[in-house]
Amino acid sequence: MRIRNWMTPNPLTVTPDALLMDAKKLMATNNIRRLPVVDKKGRLVGLLTRHLIIEAMPSGATTLSVHELHYLLEKLTVGEVMQKDPITVDPEDLVQNVILLGHKKGIGAFPVVENGKLVGIVTESEIFNAVMSLLGPREGTCLLVLENVELSKEVGATSRIASIIEKRGVPVEAIFTVPHRTRAGNQVYIRARTPNSGNLQADLDAAGFKVVPLPI
Repeated sequence: MRIRNWMTPNPLTVTPDALLMDAKKLMATNNIRRLPVVDKKGRLVGLLTRHLIIEAMPSGATTLSVHELHYLLEKLTVGEVMQKDPITVDPEDLVQNVILLGHKKGIGAFPVVENGKLVGIVTESEIFNAVMSLLGPREGTCLLVLENVELSKEVGATSRIASIIEKRGVPVEAIFTVPHRTRAGNQVYIRARTPNSGNLQADLDAAGFKVVPLPI
């Protein structure tokens, strides 16, 4: 699966000289957490996030007056706050490679750049949708999610998971693992050829695996 098929194309953008408060309003109005920053030729020069905006806000310990604070905030530009030269991906990159890159770098979103121009943005939501398209329940199947599976500590862990399910006479159609970005362990997604997952969940729980509800 290629990022091109899952990214948000032609995302909203701002320029470095845009006022930060205007960018903040744009993000709130469109309910987005990130804004790519581009120059007049459409080349990516930065990324603005809600977290960076919050960090730019004065702390409660400031000695400035309310009027002084408002004056400073009204003059602050996106270019003064944005993350410069963010890590990008190509639209032809594989989804699984981007997942691994996000895990390695601790990043939840990537601007998508092609031939030097911004063409989209891909976030955790799009990546999750891509994974669900591969492993999501289909007619006559069920999807199970295991949390905090220590794949690096057990050789053949995925084979053991599959064997637990297949002992019930249920074929395993797919297994996909995703590393956590902020902690050790993996989430393991399993699609099995049965509409009833109750016995499988009980067997996996008994084997020491943590079965978690699917994200909504």
